[in-house]
Amino acid sequence: MTISLNPQTQRLIEERMKQTGMPTPDDLVQLALSTLDQVQGEDFEQLDADTRAAIAEGEAQYQRGEGIPLDEAFERLRTKHIHP
Repeated sequence: MTISLNPQTQRLIEERMKQTGMPTPDDLVQLALSTLDQVQGEDFEQLDADTRAAIAEGEAQYQRGEGIPLDEAFERLRTKHIHP
């Protein structure tokens, strides 16, 4: 399959590859599709109370300006789950 992307989408993919550490566009697309499947399959109200509370707290932190840059968040996740 051949896919044509506009320059803006190509730049976005390249940026996300750098941010996430994905080695190839194919790996990034697979991750994105897997994430999309997970998100579409879940209804917020069906999540357990602890998960809903964690999401609410994350949103509150973001609203207060307490977020961290995406690349830092991914690095923390990689450190915690891949390179403990």
